[in-house]
Amino acid sequence: MKMKMCSLLLFFLSALPSNISHSSYQSDHHTLLAFKNALSVDPWNALDNWSTNHTMTTCNWTGVTCSSRRKRVVSLNLTSMGLVGTISPFLGNLSFLRVLDLSGNSFEGQIPYQLGRLFRLRMLDLYRNKLEGSIPSQLGLLPSLEYVHLGVKNQLTGSIPSSLANMSSLTVLNLVNNGLQGGIPVELGMLTQLYWLNLNTNKLTGPIPTSLSNCTRLQILQIYWNNLTGKIPWEFGRLSEFLEQLELGYNYLTGIFPTSIDLLSTALSYLVLNSNKIGGHIPDEIANLTNLETVTFESINLNGTIPSALSQLPNMERLYLDINNLQGRIPTKFGHSKRLGSLDLSENMLTGEIPDSLGSLPQLRELYLHHNQLSGKIPASLGRCKTLQLVDLAYNKLTGNIPPGLPNLQFYFNVSNNLHLQGSVLEMSKMAMVLAIDLSVNQLLRWHSKSIGKLYRITIFKSFLERIWGTNPTIIGKSTKSSVLGSFTQ
Repeated sequence: MKMKMCSLLLFFLSALPSNISHSSYQSDHHTLLAFKNALSVDPWNALDNWSTNHTMTTCNWTGVTCSSRRKRVVSLNLTSMGLVGTISPFLGNLSFLRVLDLSGNSFEGQIPYQLGRLFRLRMLDLYRNKLEGSIPSQLGLLPSLEYVHLGVKNQLTGSIPSSLANMSSLTVLNLVNNGLQGGIPVELGMLTQLYWLNLNTNKLTGPIPTSLSNCTRLQILQIYWNNLTGKIPWEFGRLSEFLEQLELGYNYLTGIFPTSIDLLSTALSYLVLNSNKIGGHIPDEIANLTNLETVTFESINLNGTIPSALSQLPNMERLYLDINNLQGRIPTKFGHSKRLGSLDLSENMLTGEIPDSLGSLPQLRELYLHHNQLSGKIPASLGRCKTLQLVDLAYNKLTGNIPPGLPNLQFYFNVSNNLHLQGSVLEMSKMAMVLAIDLSVNQLLRWHSKSIGKLYRITIFKSFLERIWGTNPTIIGKSTKSSVLGSFTQ
């Protein structure tokens, strides 16, 4: 690693452009004017007071902060000023600079490698620009750098330089939403002060380095929307003290569900593994992660049953287990999860009845149970859920009548393709807040005109209306804000 540092330093010194000279641009004043000259647009004239007029000192210019004793520039903060242009390489002459924040502008071109000369720099924030090219390896020459954000709207390419591991003080590395390729450098495991690593939404390949488990201060680890392969390292169990968010979704990870999950931090609140090829079953040990608020295990080839341990997590707010191969019944103990707001168990092979205990969830907003093999009646207890907005029970084997007491339901109600659901729908008139209902492909009968006339905002699916009224359900005209949506094959 020392050899790499020396090589980088020699390369950098030899590559300095001849037109950058300390004798000509040693003044911070002239360096900032060179930066201004590289701009093509300053829409709000934010830098109007940056001028050769020496009646105003450099330290009073917009966005500039100087040290109190030496009057040298220590901070350049021009965030969200609409600036367009390139980042001048002359910024490398601001030898006392500690903060460089150009975020939220439209800077183009490459990140100047000359920034690797800013040995006092602690914060580099270039997010939300239009930068291209690769990340300069010379940034690894900055041992004081603590915060690096180069993500969002930039279009950086190439690989992540392994030299970034030399930034021994780094606490935040955010490279989200670029086009970075290649593997995650093993050397990043040397960043023992790192508490936030965000590599989301890139084109990274290869396995997740086990060395990241050496970053024991990590609180947030985000690597979703890449092309990563291999298994989730069991060594992540070492991240047992501080880790709060772990996001590995939308990759090509394989193996089985990690048995070391119970070794993760009890502070973990956000666990996202969705859209991988992991497989296996959910271990009961997940109950040890008592601070979990969001669990996203959608589409990861899970099998087995839903462990009742999930219902023992007192802080659970969002649980997504959809598009798997889960079997068995829905645990009745979910009714004890008083903070649960979103529950998605759709597209599995669940059987049995919908637990009546779900009506005991005071925060429930979204309930997705469609495309299973659930039977029995729709629980009338759901009417006690005062915040319920979306209910999708389609493609099951439900029977009986639609319960009369769902007056609090908003937005969407779908019970289509339950072939044995039957009886009257007179009580639907109480769903005054619903925007869309799908009742197609079942045995529901007797929709009275007085009832539908009260559903002022609703969208009724055309196939259902045609079946009970014929091809011209003119009664819909009595609902002034209603409409007929689509034509669904029965």
